[in-house]
Amino acid sequence: MNFEPLRMHQAVVNTSSLRINPAAKQVQSPQLYEGKPSELVVQDSVEISETGRQLAEGAIVSQAAKYFGTTQINDTLNRVLEGQPEEVSNAVYSMIESNFIVNGTVTDESQRTVLLEMGVSQSKYIADHYMEGDKAKEFLETMNQIAAIALTRSIDPETGDINYTTPIDRPLGAPEDYVKLSEVMKQADPQKYTAFINDIKGGGNGLSQLIDFAQKVPQNPKWIEKYKERTGEIAELLNNTRIENRFDKSDTTSASAFMNSMQNILKESSAIQDSYSQNLRSFFRNLGVHVN
Repeated sequence: MNFEPLRMHQAVVNTSSLRINPAAKQVQSPQLYEGKPSELVVQDSVEISETGRQLAEGAIVSQAAKYFGTTQINDTLNRVLEGQPEEVSNAVYSMIESNFIVNGTVTDESQRTVLLEMGVSQSKYIADHYMEGDKAKEFLETMNQIAAIALTRSIDPETGDINYTTPIDRPLGAPEDYVKLSEVMKQADPQKYTAFINDIKGGGNGLSQLIDFAQKVPQNPKWIEKYKERTGEIAELLNNTRIENRFDKSDTTSASAFMNSMQNILKESSAIQDSYSQNLRSFFRNLGVHVN
């Protein structure tokens, strides 16, 4: 499942239509509604020469694309960042982009690992200095989940596409037993799922494929059983992922203390690439904090 802002309408099946009675002779017609798409974030880009980058490094603050992930993750980040200065929000999304979901910008696995661990500790710095109570706790839990998602990164050898395993998306307010029919289709009928995706990519909405598949669900209760089993496996994987973080004991009491302790740990672990120092400087620059 690619991570990107949601760019299409989602066809969602009302879960009540998927309650299956094996003894029933009548097949209930699935009820469908068209979900409201998330806000599409557009990021402009500007080409800067290498000389310009060196001269203006301390003055440039890039605007990060807003990470969507899942409806639940997006909603949580919106809530915990509500009321925060723009600099904090931008620092969080920049951190996700440069430390967690780095896509193809970093190919070396050991470098990805260091950046991810740095991101976990940078998240703690933000929680300690800009949040408190339940908001700080919820923010850290969400960032840890994003870190766990980042660890599931895989590359399709044929297309080169980068994919991540994410929790099954659920509309806000949907019950815990919500069933995402397109995911059931993906598992039970890959060929029809491919047609469903191709229809959407071609400008359609995939409803004909979704309705056709939904009509077969009541006669195939094992499809739902396997879906729930898979959903549980994904949740268990992401919720129980433990990240060994070399920066776990970094000092977050102040910006300078955090910078110094992070750099010292980098030296101790022989991870002294300049890109890591640049990542730290960029982190504080996005926050609008000056650190020597």
